[in-house]
Amino acid sequence: MNNILKSLFFVGLMFFATACSESLEEINIDPTRPTDVDLNLMLPDALSQTFFNQGTNPARVAGIIMQQFRGFDAQQVAYTDYVLPDVTFNNYWRTGLYAGSLRSAQLIVDKAEVEGAPHYAGIGKILLAVGYGDATSYFGDIPFSDALKGIESLKPAYDTQEQVYAGVQALLDGAISDLSQSSGAVVPGADDLIYGGDAAAWIAAAQALKARYLMQTIKRNSGNASTILGIIQNSAFQSTAAQPAFRWGTAQIDNNPIAKFGVDRPNTLIIDSRFAEKMDDSADPRKDSYMIFNGDDYAFFSSGADGQLVWAQNNSVIPLISLEELQFMEAELELMGGDDAAAKAALLEAVATNMAHVGVDGTDYIAALDAAYDAASNKLEVIINEAYIAYYGHAFHQSWANFRRTGFPNLTPSPTGNNGLNPGGGVPQRYIYPISESETNSANLDAAVSRQGGALMNVALWAFE
Repeated sequence: MNNILKSLFFVGLMFFATACSESLEEINIDPTRPTDVDLNLMLPDALSQTFFNQGTNPARVAGIIMQQFRGFDAQQVAYTDYVLPDVTFNNYWRTGLYAGSLRSAQLIVDKAEVEGAPHYAGIGKILLAVGYGDATSYFGDIPFSDALKGIESLKPAYDTQEQVYAGVQALLDGAISDLSQSSGAVVPGADDLIYGGDAAAWIAAAQALKARYLMQTIKRNSGNASTILGIIQNSAFQSTAAQPAFRWGTAQIDNNPIAKFGVDRPNTLIIDSRFAEKMDDSADPRKDSYMIFNGDDYAFFSSGADGQLVWAQNNSVIPLISLEELQFMEAELELMGGDDAAAKAALLEAVATNMAHVGVDGTDYIAALDAAYDAASNKLEVIINEAYIAYYGHAFHQSWANFRRTGFPNLTPSPTGNNGLNPGGGVPQRYIYPISESETNSANLDAAVSRQGGALMNVALWAFE
């Protein structure tokens, strides 16, 4: 080896030794990317991703399971037959949720606590609560207390669903505490795309979400009924104008995810004929605002900008939780408490709220419902059936949660729904864990599956058993 080659060899060895003395985290840093971002630039991203998750794949599939949508082409057909393999929600889990809305919200909380910005921390905790609350209602046990720790915990352990729901309540309580403090050094303003920095409005929204997630566990904790009712009547927002809602844009890069799907995947998803017939049978005036008949089937998406289909316009206003959801919960809780008159009043108010929300005259429908409720042998079924119609377009996942804890509406499972992922062929009770977890976090996933008695779609989740 000549002297030049020897020199290059030893220089290479020195470089290799130096590089190996540094961690991958130190080496793998892009010098062109900022390492710190102001809170006012972080909040819009976290809000947008949280709201986007409300209408993306898990929510749409819940609409299929609840027979409001039906697959017409591509994988949507398989979803209609409950063929939902472990790749179905991989993108949601990895990039929409844990590396998406949850990570963004956690970064806000961490930075806000360092900078003395409690209102930012409060909003961040609300977004965390929604992300975890929805995910546990889909999958059951999920990473929670060990999640979002980066290199400190690359394979996070799973918390039980009971623990996650308790954690969601703790996050919301923490948010209310943060938002009740003085504003601090940095205050949300125009970057808060929901309330413009109005802390009191966020507190009322957090209270409403406390009611939602407590209601999802009511079968396990029936003693919470009076607590939930008190939250709804005394602490949560009391008007449609006060609900946390997000207006999407008109371009394909910032439009409502339901409309985006209608543009990107045309004619793969349509309205289930049973849902259309249900609305026909009751002469429901909302039908023409929900769907459009194309000569053969009912479509959930038209042009996205014509204003006809209220929940599928590009720039639809989508609530994180709606006033009518609170009112439907109130009706159910009053019925549980034995006050039939109060239950009916809350039910009729909920339907009237939704009619106004959709922009139709519900006078005749509500009058008929008044009489039908009085004559019904199962008044809970009436309440949940009405919520099912009202939640179309903006709360598919809440209809599925209602179904799993009450058995209403009375759905006939797909006749071809019996498969290896859904033994027995019943209406699915949960989603399959994504393949990324079995590939990268298998030991913790296996422990969670074993603890739950399995994780196929026929296995009921703790909250809904």
